[in-house]
Amino acid sequence: MARNRILDFMQSYRFWLFDLVPSMAPPFYVLGAPFFGFSAISSPEYSAQVDSITQLNSMFKKYSYGGGEMSPITLSRGVRGFDDTMWQWMYRALTGLETTQRHLLLLSYTNINLYNIDPVTGIGKQFDSSGIQNPFEIGEFLPGKAWLLWGCIPSAYKSASDFDANSPDVSISELTIQPEAVTELTALDPI
Repeated sequence: MARNRILDFMQSYRFWLFDLVPSMAPPFYVLGAPFFGFSAISSPEYSAQVDSITQLNSMFKKYSYGGGEMSPITLSRGVRGFDDTMWQWMYRALTGLETTQRHLLLLSYTNINLYNIDPVTGIGKQFDSSGIQNPFEIGEFLPGKAWLLWGCIPSAYKSASDFDANSPDVSISELTIQPEAVTELTALDPI
């Protein structure tokens, strides 16, 4: 008997990033949400500061936590001639024209299509991932994990790939954000 599809490992190609709280200034949401996606997003990473404590009555040290921090997250996407949303957030944050800290939601989807449910098992069937993602198509899939990125501020912006007359590659822009904290949620977490 085949295993249930809900037990499959997560894949890294189906994801979306949302701005959770609109601002009072146009365009109201940062990063072109909900219409512009990203080609790559570095995953959230915690790191702990571990302090060593020398014991007088032991040859071995003890360890305790002295703090922790979140690593920066890099958002990458292809450059469009009409999209300046990454630059706008960076510029507005630096000049004080906008709320600097934003709360973002990073969703990673399973490949279970909610509109293609098997009537016997109640589980979605396999989906062919060869199609192009857009925010309306991504809503058809069951979310597997989510990360709430609290208090994000933009810390670095690269407007495009380096220019090379011999390269036909798509130009990629990057925005690095620094979250204050991250909350990881799974389908089994209580609400």
